[in-house]
Amino acid sequence: MKIIFFGTGKFGLPALKKILKSGHDIVGVVTTPDKKRGRGQNIRPAPVKALMEQAAPGIQVLQPEKISDPEFISRLKAAGADVFVIIDYGRILPKEVLTIPRKYCINLHPSLLPRYRGAAPINRALLDGESETGNTVIRMDERMDAGDIITQEKVTIRENEDAARLSDVLSAHGAALVVKTLSLIESGDEKFVKQDENKATYAPKLEKKEGKIDWASSCDAVVKKIRAMQPWPGAFTMLDGRTLKILEAQTAVVPGDTRRPGTVIDAEKFVVKASEGAVCVIRLQPEGKRAMTARAFLRGYPLKSGVILE
Repeated sequence: MKIIFFGTGKFGLPALKKILKSGHDIVGVVTTPDKKRGRGQNIRPAPVKALMEQAAPGIQVLQPEKISDPEFISRLKAAGADVFVIIDYGRILPKEVLTIPRKYCINLHPSLLPRYRGAAPINRALLDGESETGNTVIRMDERMDAGDIITQEKVTIRENEDAARLSDVLSAHGAALVVKTLSLIESGDEKFVKQDENKATYAPKLEKKEGKIDWASSCDAVVKKIRAMQPWPGAFTMLDGRTLKILEAQTAVVPGDTRRPGTVIDAEKFVVKASEGAVCVIRLQPEGKRAMTARAFLRGYPLKSGVILE
Protein backbone atom coordinates (compact mmCIF):
# COMPACT_ATOMS: atom_id res chain seq x y z
CA MET A 1 0.00 0.00 0.00
CA LYS A 2 0.98 3.61 -0.47
CA ILE A 3 1.44 5.33 2.88
CA ILE A 4 2.07 8.83 4.15
CA PHE A 5 3.54 8.92 7.65
CA PHE A 6 2.81 11.83 10.01
CA GLY A 7 5.11 12.13 13.02
CA THR A 8 7.44 14.40 14.95
CA GLY A 9 8.89 12.94 18.15
CA LYS A 10 10.95 9.83 18.78
CA PHE A 11 7.95 7.74 19.88
CA GLY A 12 7.04 7.04 16.26
CA LEU A 13 10.57 6.19 15.05
CA PRO A 14 10.41 2.39 15.58
CA ALA A 15 7.14 2.24 13.65
CA LEU A 16 8.53 4.35 10.82
CA LYS A 17 11.59 2.09 10.58
CA LYS A 18 9.41 -1.03 10.48
CA ILE A 19 7.13 0.43 7.81
CA LEU A 20 10.17 1.33 5.69
CA LYS A 21 11.21 -2.35 5.81
CA SER A 22 7.72 -3.83 5.51
CA GLY A 23 7.30 -3.70 1.75
CA HIS A 24 4.76 -0.89 1.86
CA ASP A 25 5.50 2.19 -0.22
CA ILE A 26 6.01 5.33 1.87
CA VAL A 27 5.23 8.11 -0.60
CA GLY A 28 5.73 10.96 1.84
CA VAL A 29 6.44 11.92 5.42
CA VAL A 30 4.88 14.88 7.21
CA THR A 31 6.55 16.45 10.23
CA THR A 32 6.76 19.80 11.98
CA PRO A 33 9.09 22.59 10.81
CA ASP A 34 12.69 22.66 12.01
CA LYS A 35 13.12 24.64 15.21
CA LYS A 36 15.64 25.53 17.90
CA ARG A 37 16.47 22.47 19.97
CA GLY A 38 18.92 21.47 22.69
CA ARG A 39 21.10 23.52 24.99
CA GLY A 40 22.72 25.43 22.15
CA GLN A 41 19.31 26.31 20.70
CA ASN A 42 20.52 25.54 17.20
CA ILE A 43 18.00 24.99 14.42
CA ARG A 44 17.51 21.24 14.12
CA PRO A 45 15.00 18.92 12.46
CA ALA A 46 12.52 16.87 14.44
CA PRO A 47 13.55 13.23 15.09
CA VAL A 48 11.32 11.93 12.28
CA LYS A 49 12.92 14.18 9.67
CA ALA A 50 16.41 13.37 10.96
CA LEU A 51 15.69 9.66 10.52
CA MET A 52 14.38 10.12 6.98
CA GLU A 53 17.43 12.14 5.94
CA GLN A 54 19.59 9.21 7.03
CA ALA A 55 17.46 6.18 6.15
CA ALA A 56 15.49 7.25 3.08
CA PRO A 57 16.66 10.60 1.68
CA GLY A 58 14.75 10.07 -1.56
CA ILE A 59 11.31 10.23 0.10
CA GLN A 60 9.72 13.67 0.23
CA VAL A 61 9.40 15.23 3.68
CA LEU A 62 6.72 17.89 4.07
CA GLN A 63 6.90 20.43 6.91
CA PRO A 64 3.84 22.69 6.67
CA GLU A 65 3.55 25.69 8.98
CA LYS A 66 -0.23 25.29 8.73
CA ILE A 67 -2.10 22.05 8.11
CA SER A 68 -4.69 23.98 6.13
CA ASP A 69 -2.15 25.36 3.64
CA PRO A 70 -3.63 24.80 0.12
CA GLU A 71 -0.30 23.81 -1.41
CA PHE A 72 0.26 21.23 1.33
CA ILE A 73 -3.23 19.79 0.84
CA SER A 74 -2.62 19.55 -2.90
CA ARG A 75 0.62 17.65 -2.42
CA LEU A 76 -1.08 15.20 -0.05
CA LYS A 77 -3.80 14.53 -2.61
CA ALA A 78 -1.31 14.17 -5.45
CA ALA A 79 0.60 11.46 -3.57
CA GLY A 80 -2.34 9.05 -3.94
CA ALA A 81 -1.84 7.35 -0.57
CA ASP A 82 -4.04 4.49 0.59
CA VAL A 83 -3.46 5.13 4.29
CA PHE A 84 -2.12 7.93 6.46
CA VAL A 85 -0.28 6.68 9.59
CA ILE A 86 -0.21 9.25 12.38
CA ILE A 87 2.04 8.73 15.42
CA ASP A 88 3.15 11.46 17.82
CA TYR A 89 2.64 14.20 15.24
CA GLY A 90 1.52 16.80 17.77
CA ARG A 91 -1.09 18.55 15.66
CA ILE A 92 -4.81 18.00 15.18
CA LEU A 93 -5.74 16.96 11.65
CA PRO A 94 -8.87 18.56 10.19
CA LYS A 95 -11.52 16.62 8.29
CA GLU A 96 -10.11 17.96 5.03
CA VAL A 97 -6.91 15.98 5.68
CA LEU A 98 -8.54 12.92 7.28
CA THR A 99 -10.60 12.26 4.13
CA ILE A 100 -7.69 12.40 1.67
CA PRO A 101 -6.35 8.80 1.74
CA ARG A 102 -8.09 6.19 -0.40
CA LYS A 103 -8.91 4.13 2.69
CA TYR A 104 -8.53 6.10 5.94
CA CYS A 105 -6.11 7.44 8.58
CA ILE A 106 -4.85 5.35 11.48
CA ASN A 107 -3.30 6.50 14.74
CA LEU A 108 -1.18 4.66 17.32
CA HIS A 109 -2.14 5.78 20.83
CA PRO A 110 -0.17 4.54 23.89
CA SER A 111 -3.07 3.51 26.10
CA LEU A 112 -5.85 0.95 26.22
CA LEU A 113 -8.51 3.16 24.70
CA PRO A 114 -11.03 4.39 25.64
CA ARG A 115 -8.94 4.95 28.79
CA TYR A 116 -6.48 7.83 28.84
CA ARG A 117 -7.46 9.76 25.75
CA GLY A 118 -5.32 12.85 25.36
CA ALA A 119 -1.75 14.10 25.31
CA ALA A 120 -0.20 12.38 28.35
CA PRO A 121 -1.56 8.82 28.63
CA ILE A 122 1.71 7.25 29.79
CA ASN A 123 2.29 9.79 32.55
CA ARG A 124 -1.30 9.70 33.79
CA ALA A 125 -1.35 5.90 33.90
CA LEU A 126 1.73 5.94 36.14
CA LEU A 127 0.28 8.68 38.34
CA ASP A 128 -2.80 6.54 38.82
CA GLY A 129 -0.73 3.52 39.78
CA GLU A 130 -1.89 1.32 36.89
CA SER A 131 -0.30 -2.13 36.66
CA GLU A 132 -0.84 -2.41 32.91
CA THR A 133 -1.32 -0.19 29.90
CA GLY A 134 -0.87 -0.83 26.19
CA ASN A 135 -1.25 0.44 22.64
CA THR A 136 -4.30 0.96 20.49
CA VAL A 137 -4.51 1.57 16.75
CA ILE A 138 -7.67 3.40 15.74
CA ARG A 139 -9.34 4.54 12.54
CA MET A 140 -9.24 8.28 13.06
CA ASP A 141 -12.18 10.63 13.01
CA GLU A 142 -12.48 14.28 14.01
CA ARG A 143 -12.82 13.49 17.72
CA MET A 144 -9.70 13.23 19.85
CA ASP A 145 -8.62 9.58 20.23
CA ALA A 146 -12.24 8.46 19.86
CA GLY A 147 -12.17 6.56 16.56
CA ASP A 148 -13.01 2.90 16.12
CA ILE A 149 -10.45 0.43 17.49
CA ILE A 150 -8.74 -1.80 14.91
CA THR A 151 -6.06 -3.47 17.03
CA GLN A 152 -5.04 -3.32 20.67
CA GLU A 153 -2.32 -4.90 22.80
CA LYS A 154 -1.75 -4.89 26.58
CA VAL A 155 1.65 -4.17 28.13
CA THR A 156 2.56 -4.80 31.77
CA ILE A 157 4.02 -1.86 33.67
CA ARG A 158 7.12 -3.13 35.44
CA GLU A 159 7.97 -2.22 39.01
CA ASN A 160 9.82 1.11 39.27
CA GLU A 161 9.41 1.78 35.53
CA ASP A 162 9.27 5.50 34.83
CA ALA A 163 7.51 7.31 32.00
CA ALA A 164 10.61 7.57 29.81
CA ARG A 165 11.32 3.84 29.99
CA LEU A 166 7.67 2.90 29.58
CA SER A 167 7.44 5.15 26.53
CA ASP A 168 10.34 3.27 24.92
CA VAL A 169 8.65 -0.06 25.65
CA LEU A 170 5.31 1.06 24.22
CA SER A 171 7.04 2.59 21.20
CA ALA A 172 8.72 -0.72 20.36
CA HIS A 173 5.56 -2.78 20.91
CA GLY A 174 3.50 -0.24 19.00
CA ALA A 175 5.72 -0.48 15.93
CA ALA A 176 4.87 -4.15 15.48
CA LEU A 177 1.18 -3.44 16.12
CA VAL A 178 1.10 -0.78 13.41
CA VAL A 179 2.66 -3.09 10.82
CA LYS A 180 0.21 -5.84 11.81
CA THR A 181 -2.65 -3.37 11.37
CA LEU A 182 -1.43 -2.34 7.94
CA SER A 183 -1.39 -5.99 6.88
CA LEU A 184 -5.00 -6.39 8.04
CA ILE A 185 -6.01 -3.28 6.13
CA GLU A 186 -4.25 -4.43 2.97
CA SER A 187 -5.97 -7.82 3.07
CA GLY A 188 -9.34 -6.32 3.99
CA ASP A 189 -9.49 -8.39 7.19
CA GLU A 190 -9.56 -5.49 9.64
CA LYS A 191 -12.50 -5.21 12.04
CA PHE A 192 -13.71 -2.07 13.77
CA VAL A 193 -14.81 -1.90 17.41
CA LYS A 194 -16.54 1.23 18.64
CA GLN A 195 -15.16 2.68 21.86
CA ASP A 196 -17.39 2.57 24.93
CA GLU A 197 -17.87 6.23 25.77
CA ASN A 198 -18.97 5.31 29.30
CA LYS A 199 -15.47 3.97 29.99
CA ALA A 200 -13.58 6.91 28.52
CA THR A 201 -11.05 8.71 30.72
CA TYR A 202 -8.80 11.62 29.83
CA ALA A 203 -5.08 12.32 30.10
CA PRO A 204 -4.50 16.07 29.67
CA LYS A 205 -1.09 17.49 28.82
CA LEU A 206 1.29 17.83 31.76
CA GLU A 207 2.02 21.26 33.21
CA LYS A 208 5.37 22.16 34.73
CA LYS A 209 3.80 22.92 38.12
CA GLU A 210 2.56 19.32 38.37
CA GLY A 211 6.13 18.20 38.97
CA LYS A 212 6.21 19.81 42.43
CA ILE A 213 6.43 17.10 45.09
CA ASP A 214 3.91 17.30 47.91
CA TRP A 215 5.64 15.58 50.81
CA ALA A 216 2.32 15.59 52.67
CA SER A 217 1.21 12.88 50.23
CA SER A 218 1.82 9.21 50.98
CA CYS A 219 5.19 7.73 50.10
CA ASP A 220 3.50 5.69 47.34
CA ALA A 221 2.01 8.83 45.78
CA VAL A 222 5.38 10.62 45.87
CA VAL A 223 7.17 7.74 44.14
CA LYS A 224 4.41 7.48 41.52
CA LYS A 225 4.86 11.18 40.75
CA ILE A 226 8.63 10.83 40.44
CA ARG A 227 8.16 7.97 37.95
CA ALA A 228 5.39 9.73 36.03
CA MET A 229 7.19 13.05 35.56
CA GLN A 230 10.16 11.67 33.61
CA PRO A 231 11.62 13.09 31.47
CA TRP A 232 9.49 16.27 31.63
CA PRO A 233 8.70 18.27 33.68
CA GLY A 234 10.59 16.21 36.26
CA ALA A 235 9.52 15.79 39.87
CA PHE A 236 11.12 18.51 41.98
CA THR A 237 11.42 19.89 45.49
CA MET A 238 13.25 22.82 47.07
CA LEU A 239 16.41 22.51 49.14
CA ASP A 240 17.95 25.68 50.61
CA GLY A 241 15.99 27.78 48.12
CA ARG A 242 17.19 25.89 45.05
CA THR A 243 15.37 23.40 42.86
CA LEU A 244 16.28 19.76 43.33
CA LYS A 245 14.90 17.28 40.80
CA ILE A 246 14.29 13.77 42.08
CA LEU A 247 14.83 11.34 39.20
CA GLU A 248 14.47 8.01 40.96
CA ALA A 249 13.29 6.93 44.39
CA GLN A 250 11.68 4.09 46.30
CA THR A 251 9.43 3.81 49.31
CA ALA A 252 10.90 3.22 52.77
CA VAL A 253 9.39 2.04 56.05
CA VAL A 254 9.80 4.34 59.08
CA PRO A 255 7.56 2.98 61.83
CA GLY A 256 6.57 5.48 64.49
CA ASP A 257 8.28 8.55 62.96
CA THR A 258 6.06 11.58 63.56
CA ARG A 259 8.21 14.32 62.10
CA ARG A 260 6.89 16.83 59.57
CA PRO A 261 6.54 15.57 55.96
CA GLY A 262 9.52 16.72 53.89
CA THR A 263 11.98 16.20 56.75
CA VAL A 264 15.22 14.39 55.94
CA ILE A 265 15.16 11.62 58.55
CA ASP A 266 18.24 9.72 57.36
CA ALA A 267 20.96 12.00 55.98
CA GLU A 268 23.29 9.13 55.04
CA LYS A 269 20.75 7.40 52.77
CA PHE A 270 18.73 10.51 51.82
CA VAL A 271 15.44 9.28 53.27
CA VAL A 272 12.64 11.86 53.39
CA LYS A 273 9.50 11.65 55.52
CA ALA A 274 6.15 11.58 53.72
CA SER A 275 2.70 11.66 55.35
CA GLU A 276 2.68 7.86 55.35
CA GLY A 277 6.05 6.15 55.28
CA ALA A 278 9.09 7.72 53.67
CA VAL A 279 10.92 8.04 50.36
CA CYS A 280 14.53 6.98 49.75
CA VAL A 281 16.09 9.13 47.02
CA ILE A 282 18.27 7.16 44.58
CA ARG A 283 19.06 9.58 41.74
CA LEU A 284 18.67 13.35 41.55
CA GLN A 285 19.71 16.48 39.69
CA PRO A 286 20.63 19.66 41.56
CA GLU A 287 19.77 22.99 39.92
CA GLY A 288 22.33 23.84 37.23
CA LYS A 289 24.15 20.51 37.51
CA ARG A 290 24.13 17.09 35.88
CA ALA A 291 22.12 14.11 37.10
CA MET A 292 23.87 12.00 39.75
CA THR A 293 23.28 9.36 42.38
CA ALA A 294 22.10 10.47 45.79
CA ARG A 295 25.30 9.02 47.23
CA ALA A 296 27.45 11.21 44.95
CA PHE A 297 25.35 14.25 45.82
CA LEU A 298 25.75 13.67 49.55
CA ARG A 299 29.55 13.42 49.23
CA GLY A 300 29.66 16.99 47.94
CA TYR A 301 26.61 18.35 49.75
CA PRO A 302 26.30 16.60 53.10
CA LEU A 303 22.90 16.95 54.71
CA LYS A 304 21.88 16.87 58.34
CA SER A 305 18.92 14.97 59.65
CA GLY A 306 16.09 17.40 60.28
CA VAL A 307 16.59 19.46 57.12
CA ILE A 308 13.23 20.12 55.51
CA LEU A 309 12.53 19.89 51.78
CA GLU A 310 9.79 22.23 50.64
